[in-house]
Amino acid sequence: MNRLDRLTSILIQLQSKRLVTAGEIAERFEVSKRTIYRDIHSLRQAGVPIGEEEGKGYFMLENYHLPPVMFTMEEARALVTTSKILKYHTEDSLKQNYESALLKIKAVLSLKDKDKLVFLNSRIGFQKPWAPSSLYLDSIQHAITESQKLRLIYQARGEERQTERVIHPYAVYFSGAVWSTIAFCELRQDIREFRLDRIKELTILQLQFSPDKSFSMEHYLDARSKRLFPDP
Repeated sequence: MNRLDRLTSILIQLQSKRLVTAGEIAERFEVSKRTIYRDIHSLRQAGVPIGEEEGKGYFMLENYHLPPVMFTMEEARALVTTSKILKYHTEDSLKQNYESALLKIKAVLSLKDKDKLVFLNSRIGFQKPWAPSSLYLDSIQHAITESQKLRLIYQARGEERQTERVIHPYAVYFSGAVWSTIAFCELRQDIREFRLDRIKELTILQLQFSPDKSFSMEHYLDARSKRLFPDP
């Protein structure tokens, strides 16, 4: 990647998060932090309003926006392949939202490139998994971002009786077969996992909870593999 392309990509990366560290940028482009410091300096000299929180990272001022982003064919091919995977391996709302985003991406491509993607799409296939899809992923993701409590009617593994739970959703993850949410359960007063295919009813409550800022997805999944966390 030449320097001009890297500078443009740095701008996009800065707008993708509230704060981005020099280390994150350097790792992505496989260059040194010193190179990134020079790139940030060059962008600032060109008038790009890049702020910095000492010891935390860089950020783009909210009143600055990039012009419409153009996609390469390599990026478009990757997105088309991902859409095929999502079609058979995730739930409906996520598929619909991704397809909507993909349409916007295709809209900026040339007619020739659009035809190539249509052809590629016809030549990619995935087998449908055995696991049923979930209806609730989008609602849970909304509750995570808005810190809203959820009320579930849930059927735990090996139990015929359904229970009502009020949970504070922390995260979601895909095991390769089903989606699960990691949440604080008010009934158990502890963190529990809830498989989305075992949720019988879900209601988003107009009640807020305080997110646990110390929660680490990486730590949780590592601990889970060691069976430190019980089922609901």
